[in-house]
Amino acid sequence: MRVVEVQQYGGIDTLRVVERPEPGPELAQGRVRVRLAAAAVNPVDTATRAGYTAALVPDLTGPFVLGWDFAGITDDGQAVAGFVPWFEQGGRVGTYTSVLLADPAWFAPVPVPDDRPADLVAASTMPLNAVTAAQALRLAGLTAGQRLLVTGASGGVGGFAVQLAVAAGLDVTAVASTGDEAFVAGLGAKTVLSRTATPSPRSFDGVLNAASAPEAIAAVRDGGVFVAVTDYSAPAAERGVRVDTVHVTPDREQLAEVLAAGLVTRVAGTLPLAEAAEAHRRLEAGGLRGKLVLTV
Repeated sequence: MRVVEVQQYGGIDTLRVVERPEPGPELAQGRVRVRLAAAAVNPVDTATRAGYTAALVPDLTGPFVLGWDFAGITDDGQAVAGFVPWFEQGGRVGTYTSVLLADPAWFAPVPVPDDRPADLVAASTMPLNAVTAAQALRLAGLTAGQRLLVTGASGGVGGFAVQLAVAAGLDVTAVASTGDEAFVAGLGAKTVLSRTATPSPRSFDGVLNAASAPEAIAAVRDGGVFVAVTDYSAPAAERGVRVDTVHVTPDREQLAEVLAAGLVTRVAGTLPLAEAAEAHRRLEAGGLRGKLVLTV
């Protein structure tokens, strides 16, 4: 099988395409063999390759395989999508591969409407970000009618958070990147702000911070809630505001729900698995709208 390895922490040139023996059923040990069709490339992949997350996997040495999101076909013919809890696995399992041994808790069926072929490229862009958004909203604990500010609404987590929050009956204001205001409005946000705008202070019951905007805590009312997607984007608590950070974990039932929810997702482009290095170049260059997906 074809695999893209990181030989050692560093630049894009540390990525290598190699051939490995395909794991047979006898090696599954409770896992399911999935023949991948697509694997989304996430910012955490480039950060990990560069060594920025090395402290989270202190025992990991090269070569290792990157990748969280995947979509493919199981040996029994079922189309599935899911994500590998990469850090939890110590970096020993990644999705930049043509065949994956996956824990059943990591994936769920991809709905196939009207007997059409499953769109596995689009499906591969959803698991990690959509489940992160769902778990962040659950952590926030807001109820229908309350006001939520979503930062980073042009991105994967933020865009899914807007859609899920609207579906839950929240009054959503979303912060969009320049040029993405119409797209974010189309996700259902009641109000869309540009990234340079300053939200009204103390006017929201909660903030879901899917961007690097800890200062957005100023928009939360006294005693409200602020949920960050990353540790570094979580501010110090103030004014009785509860501050939490979501640390996503696999949840098969929740994943099945978001895959079936008809969420809008964006694919910035596709590249063959062997061109993972080019995908990293494009992602690090910035300016993408949507996910780059490696196809197998």
